[in-house]
Amino acid sequence: MNKLQALNTWMTPKMPLLILGALALGLLFPDQIGLLCPAVSALMMFQTFANSLGSSVQDLGRVLSHPKPVLITMLSLHLLMPLAALGIGSMCFPDQPLYTLSLVLMEGSPAAVSSLMWIVIGGGSVELCLSIILLDTMLSPVILPLTLRLLCGSVVELDTFGMIRDLFVMIVVPAALAMVLCRLLGQSICAKAKQRLSSFSKLALLVIICANVTRCAPFLHELNRELVLLLCITLAMRLIGLGLGFLLSTLFRFPYPVELTVTVNSSMRNNAAAATLAAQYFPSEVVFSPSVSPLFSQLTSSLAVRALQKRQQKIDHPAS
Repeated sequence: MNKLQALNTWMTPKMPLLILGALALGLLFPDQIGLLCPAVSALMMFQTFANSLGSSVQDLGRVLSHPKPVLITMLSLHLLMPLAALGIGSMCFPDQPLYTLSLVLMEGSPAAVSSLMWIVIGGGSVELCLSIILLDTMLSPVILPLTLRLLCGSVVELDTFGMIRDLFVMIVVPAALAMVLCRLLGQSICAKAKQRLSSFSKLALLVIICANVTRCAPFLHELNRELVLLLCITLAMRLIGLGLGFLLSTLFRFPYPVELTVTVNSSMRNNAAAATLAAQYFPSEVVFSPSVSPLFSQLTSSLAVRALQKRQQKIDHPAS
């Protein structure tokens, strides 16, 4: 095992703690770490490219030939969860619409590439997970601005074209480039390259989180009841996403690998992209939920994977 593989093996199970450390650094040293903010877009492009290596149009085509799990996940991601965020935010923050916008932005963002890590650990469907991420990534320049326009268009003035452009540059272009390379060089070569870049991708994610959260520092210095409530709701949204994914999987009687994949992908979001957009286009209050959500995403997903694994073991090996 070379040093890069050893670093990646060490980082993978420790990502929740590393994310917590990145959040703490950004909040404790906002002036110094804030200097990294101009590099966030470039880091987002690298992370998307590195994590998209090994994906191909053929993989997407095979999964879409049986589209029910993909459609169910997309329904959860981009209809049910944004509506839940709007309802909960409006009820809890009637006088703070920017907090509601923060929640809707978080729930309207595309599926998280980091969900693949938990799918592999839990024995889910890697092909389905990659296809959901790839499809959602390609559609994100349309879906996210449209979601914000429809649900929160009256809260702030939206630069829809600017968001579409940035999502296209940060997410679609590097993902498409990775797919083209996969086509030209072969899937096995790109898969090896992805493995070598995996530790750098995780480091890029930590820097993105660290830089984006610096805009939240002034609020945490004056922590009030509303911000504590927003933290709790941000955690609750991750649990609701997992519960909704599991409920839909059970309703449609998906096999375990598909059940696990739909459950995890219904909750985990590309919060780095959401926080980057929030920092560029909205007041600083909107940055809060997407910036702290990665910590909750990793913790809740790890617990959900373990719970589903134990449940499946009981089904496969019932007590005599």
